[in-house]
Amino acid sequence: MSLKKKIFDIPFIGYDYGQDNNWTFDVLIGQYGNPIIGIQINNIVEQYSADPYSYEHFHTILNQVVAIIGENHVVQKIDIFSKQKYVADQEKEFLQQKYSEHFDGRIYKTIDTILLFSEHVDHSKKKKAYTFSEKSYKILRDKCQKIFMLLDQNNCEPKFLKEKDFDYYMNGILSMKFSETPTFNNIKSTNEYLQIGNQYVKTISFVDIEKIELPSEIETYSTLGGNGTASDTAVDNFSFINELEEYRTIVYNQIISIPHQSAKHRELEKKKKKHEGVANNSPSNAIVANEIDELLHNVAMDGQLIVDAHFSIAYSADSLAQMEETQSLIENKLFMKGIIVSQNSYNQLELFRCCLPGNAVELKDYDLFTTTSEAALCFFFKESYPVNEDSNFYLRFTDRQGVPLKVDPSDLPMKTGRINNRNKFVLGPSGSGKSFLMNNIIEQYLTYNYDVVIVDTGDSYSGTCAYKGGRYIQYTEEKPITMNPFLMSKEEFNIEKIEFLANLIFLIWQGADGTISSTQKSILDNALMSYYHQFFNGGTNWHDGKDSDELFHFLKKYNIHEEDIYADYENEIKDAQNFYDILEIPFDATAEEIREKGRKLISIYHPDKNTNNPNYDANKFFQVFEAYETLSDENNRKVYNETQLIIAKAKNIIKRPETKDEWNESLRTAIVKRIVDLEEKLSVPELSFNTFYDFCDQFLPIYLNNKKHPIDEKEFKLRTFLFVLKDFYKGGRYGTTLNESADNTLFYEPFIVFEIDNVKDNPKLFPIVTLIIMDTFIQKMRLRKDRRKALIIEEAWKAIASKLMGGYILYLYKTVRKFWGEAIVVTQELGDIIGNTVVKDSIINNSDTFILLDQTKFKDNFEEISSLLSLNKVEQNKIFTINNLDNKYGRSRFKEFYLKRGSKGEVYGNEVSLEQYLTYTTEKPEKTAIEYYVKESENYDDALQLFVKDFKKLNDKMENMVSLINLYQKPLDKIAVNYYQSMRHKYKDQNVLKIIGNEMQDRNLSFSELINAKNYEHEKI
Repeated sequence: MSLKKKIFDIPFIGYDYGQDNNWTFDVLIGQYGNPIIGIQINNIVEQYSADPYSYEHFHTILNQVVAIIGENHVVQKIDIFSKQKYVADQEKEFLQQKYSEHFDGRIYKTIDTILLFSEHVDHSKKKKAYTFSEKSYKILRDKCQKIFMLLDQNNCEPKFLKEKDFDYYMNGILSMKFSETPTFNNIKSTNEYLQIGNQYVKTISFVDIEKIELPSEIETYSTLGGNGTASDTAVDNFSFINELEEYRTIVYNQIISIPHQSAKHRELEKKKKKHEGVANNSPSNAIVANEIDELLHNVAMDGQLIVDAHFSIAYSADSLAQMEETQSLIENKLFMKGIIVSQNSYNQLELFRCCLPGNAVELKDYDLFTTTSEAALCFFFKESYPVNEDSNFYLRFTDRQGVPLKVDPSDLPMKTGRINNRNKFVLGPSGSGKSFLMNNIIEQYLTYNYDVVIVDTGDSYSGTCAYKGGRYIQYTEEKPITMNPFLMSKEEFNIEKIEFLANLIFLIWQGADGTISSTQKSILDNALMSYYHQFFNGGTNWHDGKDSDELFHFLKKYNIHEEDIYADYENEIKDAQNFYDILEIPFDATAEEIREKGRKLISIYHPDKNTNNPNYDANKFFQVFEAYETLSDENNRKVYNETQLIIAKAKNIIKRPETKDEWNESLRTAIVKRIVDLEEKLSVPELSFNTFYDFCDQFLPIYLNNKKHPIDEKEFKLRTFLFVLKDFYKGGRYGTTLNESADNTLFYEPFIVFEIDNVKDNPKLFPIVTLIIMDTFIQKMRLRKDRRKALIIEEAWKAIASKLMGGYILYLYKTVRKFWGEAIVVTQELGDIIGNTVVKDSIINNSDTFILLDQTKFKDNFEEISSLLSLNKVEQNKIFTINNLDNKYGRSRFKEFYLKRGSKGEVYGNEVSLEQYLTYTTEKPEKTAIEYYVKESENYDDALQLFVKDFKKLNDKMENMVSLINLYQKPLDKIAVNYYQSMRHKYKDQNVLKIIGNEMQDRNLSFSELINAKNYEHEKI
């Protein structure tokens, strides 16, 4: 059959250019002379946002757009779904370049959305279809300006279309190609489809105007069903378009024509009466009449507009079979929504032409159906794909369809007020991929100016540490991790530091489960304050210029009060008796006279003999006893006599204070003397746990045994305190732990992993080591002010998550924010967060970012988690889509995770290249196999490339290659590979590695020796 050849008329006659009229847009002129204004927008509902409010909000915006454009206008919304090839970014860093190459060429989908506005063209009249009016043209422009402002205010990112934009969309639709430069070809039109070059194009109209088989009700969104937990997850009514695969381009054409309302009302009333008149002859007429009546009622009640609507999907496929398969899928999906598509779409070319931007006016009445604006807008597509975030700091993860996406977890959310700190809390059960994800995050962090410190108990970061050339520090008995948390400058000395050290000391003394009393806390605080005062100020005459009140306040730290000073001072300034007077003997008394008189007076004034005497003065007994002890010893008596001569001379010089000023000055001198005496006794030569222990040995007896407020053993057991702390004193079991400063070079290392698995079962040492590492990070944090910092605490954080340490953890979380840093806690146990007040008050309340991995294992307890993490129903629904979507096709292994920044979150994929997998792996056999390659290579990059090359050459499963390398105990070579391949050929469908292992064991040979033996035996035969 010969087909008629006809030139395809472009339904436009030119442009009215904005530059000529001082507009920010160009106006496309349709074939009837009608002006068309276009605005490119972004659908503001992100795919899988799961938020019903977002759909309702966008629906409201679109409703306002329709209301603004008003009567006698046409609104056309076109959503273009096209496929693109991912083009790899060029990266300087090896693993990041491999990440880009992993996705290079991967097909992904995009959505372009444009809104077109035109005046109505009347095809029903015999006279001219459209009459141009300058007034109505200006009204259209003004209305579009208002619409632009509305869209801009609601983050739709509007952009007026200019000539090049119109041409781009027009050419793309005419060629049904958006992934490459369009090339035009002939269009073959049949009743069933179009053929454009080698593509088959089908346009499916949603509604058969003769039947109008639509659902009786439609919402602004649908819910995702089928997996129980996500049944309430909001999705677009036509989200199935995203699921289609066998196509090149899809154009979803949505048209609303707004007629004159009064004329349309009259037309519907007339039609209603007509159907009512013949209702007795056919029940269907009664139904139609009722439907019209209901529509008019709703319009009157809600103030809606009556509109004529059209919806169609045009798509292209590479073959007729693919076209028909896609058609079947679309029709089935629409049928499930109560929409039975038109089977009379013989006007394929006409329907396709109406998909062109601004050509909605070409539609005839038989392709339009009447409804309300609210109902029609429920058919509008509302979703968009996530896009790269505009920031100079970003991490790359995949979106739900599997292409890299740039996500800023820190700077942009801080700038926009989405978060107030960078701290993170990571929760995921065992096997959900926590450590693997953290390795990915850390590796990307280190491509920026980051300092990362990790406290780990599972050897999860050795690969990344080796790749990055970081410091991997493991705690062993032979080489323990040592720190000196007492060492600090005067500038660093503050209340928070005292809080930390007091808790550290109590932790050593009473353990992580101990409860510190207010008395104990006060004693430790005062001991520390006095210790640092002695070091920073001892011997510096710091007391010069300070009045008596200030000095009294200082002495209270030593539990020495004003009454003590006054009493001592009074004794000093009055004519106190000397020891000879007290014993009532002459200055030249013999030793025998001293002993006789002293024993007699001691017996008289002994407390045991004066228990019932209310006037008894205990001081008298102590005076007698002190005098006797001094004078009965010849050496002490000689020193005392010399001292008395000096005092006697001084008394002739020092005048007893008479006036108030003299009294105050003399009192102040006595206070200073007391302070100086204390400083001499309690000097601190250097800062360490050793000197603190020595200081406490001298300070605490003074503090605890004061006259005014003595502290008994029940409140503070001094002997026990010093005994327990002695383990960390010089010569003790852990004598170096708190006394040897960390390697100073650690402060300048960008990446440090502290692996403390060897002490995790030591209840005494584990929390202390964890704590001092954290304190080392704080020192590093203060030192490296020009760099970002991250402290990542894996399961080790549980060692210090006690009420005792709550204050310090809170201090850490609040302080790190001020130094361009973040604290990240990683846990896998549900019990760790539920009911733990430290986690809630100190960690979660001060973390604005949460990372949750697959929570299926926690499903039964998730209400508690969601309450603790402030997850509303929408966010919960997102979380339960993790790993539950049908998005695995064409992708390597990956696991998804939920990243909540502030009040809302998104789900991303953690998919990496093979080289990254080998670096991040936490599987011990894989780590060991990689280490053999690293030992034989110049650097880690070369080792990874060689490993991957051998893996591809071996053409076997990864686990088999790993096992083979570990048997061989070195990188694979041609000899090992040939032997293995020959064994595979010989023992088909059997466990070859097990056979090799058994033979090695039976013959007591290594793998290399076995190969040599086999080769020798073969040659001999």
